This record gives sequence, C-alpha cells and structure tokens, in this order.
Amino acid sequence: MSFLVFALIGLAVGLGISGWVERMCQRERQAMHWPAVSSQIRWRRCLILMGVTAVLFAAFEFAAMDLRLQDCPEVQPSGTGRTLRLVYHLALISLLIVATATDFDSYLIPDQITVVGVFVGIGMAVAVGDLQLCHLWVDWHYAIPHLRGPLIPAWYDIHRGWHALAWSCTGAIVGAAVTWIARMVSSHVLGQEAMGLGDVTLMAMIGSFLGWQGVLMVFLLAPIAGLTVGVMISLVSGKTYLPYGPWLGLAALFVLFFWSWLWERTRLIFSDWLGLGILAGAGTLGFVALLGLVRLYRAIPTRKHL
Repeated sequence: MSFLVFALIGLAVGLGISGWVERMCQRERQAMHWPAVSSQIRWRRCLILMGVTAVLFAAFEFAAMDLRLQDCPEVQPSGTGRTLRLVYHLALISLLIVATATDFDSYLIPDQITVVGVFVGIGMAVAVGDLQLCHLWVDWHYAIPHLRGPLIPAWYDIHRGWHALAWSCTGAIVGAAVTWIARMVSSHVLGQEAMGLGDVTLMAMIGSFLGWQGVLMVFLLAPIAGLTVGVMISLVSGKTYLPYGPWLGLAALFVLFFWSWLWERTRLIFSDWLGLGILAGAGTLGFVALLGLVRLYRAIPTRKHL
C-alpha cells in the first residue's frame, strides 16, 4: 500500500510543481513578448503535471524499495540511508518534471531550477553521506567471483562526507562538460545551436544527483529518447525544432529506474580508462551522426502550426 501513499504525495507535490511552472513560464513569456496561455491550457497542464508526478512517485518507490532496481554489490546503504536516498531521488524527479515543463513551454530551462538543483544535489549528498548509486571510483579488475569483490578505497567509508562531496561535484562537472562539448559540436554540424546553456546546467544538476557514471549514461541514452519519442512528437505536431532538455530528463529517469541492470552491464567499462576512452569516442561519433540525421530531417517540408 506504500505506493498509494507515494501517489498521494506525488499529487500534492505535482500541485506545487504546477504553480512553480506557471510562474516561471509566465515570466519567460512576458520577457520574450509571447502571448499568455489560456486558462484552459493552464488547468490542463496542472492536471497533467499532478498525474505525471503521482505516477512517477508511486512507480519509483515501488521500483527502488520493493523491486530493489537500484541495488549494486559495492554500495549497501543502511535502511535509513535507503529511505533518504529515495527522498533524494524523488527530489531529482520533481526538478526534472519542472525543467521539462518549462522547456516545452518556452524553450528555456531557468537557472533557478538547475542551479538550485545542483546545490540541493551536492548539499544533500554531503549532509547524509550515503546517497550515491555507485562510488567515485571502483576497480572491478581485482574482483574474483565468489571470493573477492572489487577494489574499493577505504577512505570512502571513513570519510563519507568528503567522498560524497567528491562524487557529487565530479558528477556535476562531467555532466556540464560533456554537454558543453556536445553543444559546440552541434553548433558546428548544424550551423546553429541545437542545445542551450540550460541543457548544460541541467546535466550539471543531473550529475550532482547521479554521479559521473550515471550522467554519462544519461548523455548516451538521451539521443535514443530524442530519436524515438521526439521524432514521433515532431511528426504529429509538424514542428522542426523540439527542446533537448526533456530527452535528457527522460534518459535520467531511465537510469534511475533501471540503475542495477545498467550498472551490471557497464561497470567494467567505468573502471577502465581505455574502456572509457572508447566509450567517449563512440558516444561522440554517435552524437555527430544523430545531428546529421536531425539536419536531414529539418530539410523535409512539414505543415506548420501557429
């Protein structure tokens, strides 16, 4: 029955999210001299945000606490730590919903979402010291099945606050850096910006909650979300431009929900510098190929909507 409790919590949080989104969207529309949305659209958006938040809260609580889809061998939080980690990630989900709603409305992700989110991610991680999905660095080359686990530095457990600070800050820096590089590449390939500064700060926020390994997974999965869901939405709506932030958020949700499955299949790569280099190269080539496809897609005539 706990998922019903979290669904109700999600409804209440969704109502608060709706009010926050409306205030930011109204301000951004006024700054860009866009017309205000009708009351009907505002009510519809409020109901959608409440429903989405309720469903995600209930589903994530069930996935994390009952199905244990975030468990991995080298990170074993206490009962209290597991509960606090749930709250931690529900905060990230809430911020992702706000960022997605504002990006769809005005093609902007305000700093008051992402910068505040970075401070929340780092601050909560340091305050608790037991919220990470994986450690800063784990060497799986020393693991022997059924005999010995991976090599984990002892100071992680002795100085949990410092480890949490290093883990969260590294995630924020890596998230911002890879997105900034992708932004520069997209500007060169497309001849115009395909990603904004809001996407850079959004990935910094995601990295502060998920760590550098998790945010790299998000970066690699986001183009898949954009090609599948994004292209379908674009074909239906007739728009040749869709914001990239929602696909980063969708990829972050996928990583949150299926962390255990993803980590089991990629952990050897994340403990090997050569593997990381190959992954980075493949990711860069894939991103460039995606941008080329986007450029071809934009050349296809579509019906326009006001």
